[in-house]
Amino acid sequence: MLDHTPSDMPTTNRPANAGSSLNDSASRLDGPAKVTGAAKYGRDMHLPGALYIAFVRCPYGAATLDSFDEDAARAVPGVVEVEVRGKEGKFHGQTLGRIVAESPMAGKRALRALRCRWTRKAVRTSIADSVDALPEPSDRASSALDGAELKLEAVYTTPVQPHSCLETHGGAVEWKGDKAMVYASTQGTNAAREGLDKHLNLPQSSVEVVCEYVGGGFGSKLGGPSKELQAAAAAAGKYKRSAYGFSNRSEEQIDTGMRPSSQTLARVAFTKDGTITGGEIHTWGGVGVARGGGGCNVRAGRYKLGIKKAGHEDVGHNGGGPMPARAPSFPQGAFAEELLVDEIAFACGMDPLALKRKLVGQDVYREMFDLGAKMIGWEKRKATGSQTGTVRIGYGIGTASWHSASPGGEAAVVVHQDGSVEALTGTQDPGTGTRTTMGIAAASSLGVPLDLVAVRIGRSGLPRGPASGGSSVTPMIAPTMMDAAEHAKEQILEIVATAAGAPDARAFDIVDGVITRDGKRHMAWADACRRLPAEGITARNRGRAANGKGGNEGVQFVKLSVDAETGVVHPLHVVAIQSCGRVIFRKGAESQVIGAVIQGLSNALFERQVFDRNVGTVLNDNLEAYKILGPYDMPHIEPVLWTHGQTGVRGIGEPPLVATSGAVACAVFNAVGAPVRDLPMTPDRVLGALAGKGGRS
Repeated sequence: MLDHTPSDMPTTNRPANAGSSLNDSASRLDGPAKVTGAAKYGRDMHLPGALYIAFVRCPYGAATLDSFDEDAARAVPGVVEVEVRGKEGKFHGQTLGRIVAESPMAGKRALRALRCRWTRKAVRTSIADSVDALPEPSDRASSALDGAELKLEAVYTTPVQPHSCLETHGGAVEWKGDKAMVYASTQGTNAAREGLDKHLNLPQSSVEVVCEYVGGGFGSKLGGPSKELQAAAAAAGKYKRSAYGFSNRSEEQIDTGMRPSSQTLARVAFTKDGTITGGEIHTWGGVGVARGGGGCNVRAGRYKLGIKKAGHEDVGHNGGGPMPARAPSFPQGAFAEELLVDEIAFACGMDPLALKRKLVGQDVYREMFDLGAKMIGWEKRKATGSQTGTVRIGYGIGTASWHSASPGGEAAVVVHQDGSVEALTGTQDPGTGTRTTMGIAAASSLGVPLDLVAVRIGRSGLPRGPASGGSSVTPMIAPTMMDAAEHAKEQILEIVATAAGAPDARAFDIVDGVITRDGKRHMAWADACRRLPAEGITARNRGRAANGKGGNEGVQFVKLSVDAETGVVHPLHVVAIQSCGRVIFRKGAESQVIGAVIQGLSNALFERQVFDRNVGTVLNDNLEAYKILGPYDMPHIEPVLWTHGQTGVRGIGEPPLVATSGAVACAVFNAVGAPVRDLPMTPDRVLGALAGKGGRS
């Protein structure tokens, strides 16, 4: 067991971020509810008299359903409905029918009684099954490569990765006769509502979606209602009863969307000083049974790669299709791009930090490089390939970029006569801290303590908020909420000024819950609120303004150890510097960066969906065999909230994930002297690299 002293823990105090936010000290408003179990998620809503949904699923990568015993399934006590709609299964877990039952156990028994008989078909389980051979170099690439001082050809791959949400996909429908309450696990309150009226046979005005607490999504719960929720809604509408439809853990891992696999071919010509003079990059994305969505963003614009030609192909296989996954297409591309640049630096005998300083296009990256190198102790780094001991230490660098969202959505602030405040927006909180961010945004702009503000979110009946995708919620709705609070403040100060006989309300302000006049105390907040009308005051806002200046750049430095005898990689220290503009909630922002790094480390070292290459079934459709980063794999993570030269609110849910796996790959390369070009960097692949096999198992 590792001995984690306080100085090693990921939660070490971070004084560098002091004063970086509107509220440095606030903890999550929903923290007590979550740790005590008071918070109710959609999956917790087992309603009295509810019907339960079970799906008929293909058990192979490709198969034809030859026969089934529908009468036997209907005869199972508690079974209400059996419906089989399809015969051709194209991936393990594909739904071909459903059972509606009085209990989960009755549904399971009916699935067994159905006795489905299948004929298996040939399957493809990877990009390699569809791409027989790498394409020949184009004429332009050949010309650059033929005359090059140095050149490199390499192939980099990343695997299929399910989202592995803590709360599985689905929803519960509470039937109330002429209306329905829907408890959904979704990243879009309003999106989940759209279309349910048709399943429920109710007008949309009679349907309310509630998702005050959501157990993660990472992109997989974007869009409209999930198939599980649609099935529950259809059963509720047909039988006029409450219904429950959530996937189990196995179903969650195989049929709720994936981060697609990728393959990157790089052929690069360069000079001895690291200048890239030409070449080509071609990428492939494994999209399962989908027609697209396999992006792999290698040339993201962070480095001046000088590549003259690039191409991309989406290729199919017998697996579930892609869904947006935290920073879609960027981590796969960054892994290949960062390791490619480090391999070029090694061929030139250069420090990769020096080459990356040369190739980045923006000065902000160079400033981040300087800070990160100092914090990680880059001067202690040994030259790549120079270590010979059993335990070797490696250092690596990764960069990140992302786009910014502008203010939008709707928010309202209500101030009551008793001095209490409500901050209202329909947007949901999939674990990112949205509830706390909204409370701080309202409290800071209104000028009152946070404990006076009750935040109401996650309901379709509230002012329409944005979906949780693209790191857009905070930059969209926080400025909107702040503007609504400013308007509420203006109304209150007009009332106070009128009561005081003052000609100009601009002489008054609200500071820490006290009404001031010309900078001096005028009256208590409670006294001012007693002057409000009986219904209080309400200020609504729809965001339209620009979002200031600044980007979403990031740099990460990784220090790790590699055991040369076992191939085990252990992360030791990560410095994650992330542009974040105007920070609303310091602890939440730090948590987002730390969480992204944890997920990035997990992607780099553990995560991959494993298929049986003969029959196409997923072999690790659970959280025991699908490995993720655990507590004793955790390094010391230092998030640095970079606010220099930035005035707008930025989303940081996704960009900190982009850099991590590439930085880890570069650190492993530094430690062992050979690149591991395939994720995850498992011990067999590390030992393969050490044995001179290029890192392939």
